[in-house]
Amino acid sequence: MVLLNRAYGGYPAGVITQFATNIEAALIASGFASNSVGPVTPGAVTTTMPSGRVGIAAAGTSVVVTNPSFTAESKFSAYLSNAAADTTALYVTRIVLANGSVTFHLNAAATAAVAIDWAQLGPFGGMTTNS
Repeated sequence: MVLLNRAYGGYPAGVITQFATNIEAALIASGFASNSVGPVTPGAVTTTMPSGRVGIAAAGTSVVVTNPSFTAESKFSAYLSNAAADTTALYVTRIVLANGSVTFHLNAAATAAVAIDWAQLGPFGGMTTNS
């Protein structure tokens, strides 16, 4: 995980998020980010990335990720990446698509901050590429 010193991929400066290891290394080397142990900054995210990690604060049940490449026909994979931190919110129950956004819903309200790892899938179940 990294703390962004500058905006990147649609994420604003000052948020903690997680990218692929090579992207994080490049961001740190360029001074755009620094290492962080988290947790991921909770709340809605606007990004241009095809995958990422998004946080939900305690008492939350859903979170929205906005991206202009998302359509109502997009496919996603998502899972709760730190269920051990919460005894109530254990998994993603619904993924609701719209043009330009996706909403991830939990099975119950979180009793602690949790994170969802997600990825937009391309045709035939493959990952999309970031352009």
